[in-house]
Amino acid sequence: MTKIFTVLFFILGLSIFSQNRIKILDSENQKPIPYAKLILKDKSYYKNTEENGESILEKDEELSEIQSFGYEKLKVEKFQQTYLLKPQFNEIEAIEITKPKFQKSFSVGSIKKSSMGFSALNISWMVVDLFKNEIPDEKVYIKKIKIPTQVHNTIKEATFNLIFYENINGKPSLEKTKNIVVSCKSGKHLTEIDLSKNPIPFPKDGLFIGFEWILNEQNTYSYITTVNHLDGTKEKNVLKHGTAPSFKAYESVNSNVMANSNLDWYNIFNKKTRKTVYSISMQLELTN
Repeated sequence: MTKIFTVLFFILGLSIFSQNRIKILDSENQKPIPYAKLILKDKSYYKNTEENGESILEKDEELSEIQSFGYEKLKVEKFQQTYLLKPQFNEIEAIEITKPKFQKSFSVGSIKKSSMGFSALNISWMVVDLFKNEIPDEKVYIKKIKIPTQVHNTIKEATFNLIFYENINGKPSLEKTKNIVVSCKSGKHLTEIDLSKNPIPFPKDGLFIGFEWILNEQNTYSYITTVNHLDGTKEKNVLKHGTAPSFKAYESVNSNVMANSNLDWYNIFNKKTRKTVYSISMQLELTN
């Protein structure tokens, strides 16, 4: 019995020492930063911290940069167990303060569904679509956003980043203009984000809006599938891992859907090379 316990302790010891637990904190108040983005050196994926600001790095994972909306980016030069991010303060020359009148309602986008959708498996990415402002002579605001979502079996309810970018000549701006962490529950296929208390101005050039997956233990689910190989053979009951939630798309005439996998923005659907193109299934409810 003693020998068995010794072997188990040795195996557990190897597992523990092959991982590094880190924590990301706010440099001013020392509070944990949930869902901070961990860019990994020479990897095609990133990771995110959990709700408590912690994450585990495997032995072959090396931190390159840490990002979180509202904080300065941190280049990692050496391994530490705790990293501090500095809040980012932007100088604004002039501020125009206006309030919505809530007299009229408009809608942009659609929540149609099809078999086409977006999910995150082995490669990390962000997906956005251009929502155009075609409302004449009105200053409008986004008061609610509806997004069809699907949540698989996860530890808790799934979370994702709802991301906003300026429209710069038909491409997303270099930096996000807004980031909202959204929770969505299993079994509920429509997630609604109520912004009526803090409506978001909807500029004349429109906005690129979409989602960025939060890759952590909270959002990870496992499933069994069959893998079909090119040589015609099949591999049954293969365990795969995914990240919740998944999102829907619908067939459209033109597509402005763009993706980014930590390099640059690129078009997913090209009308010249594809017979069918899609738009993100999402609807904005606007007010004047």
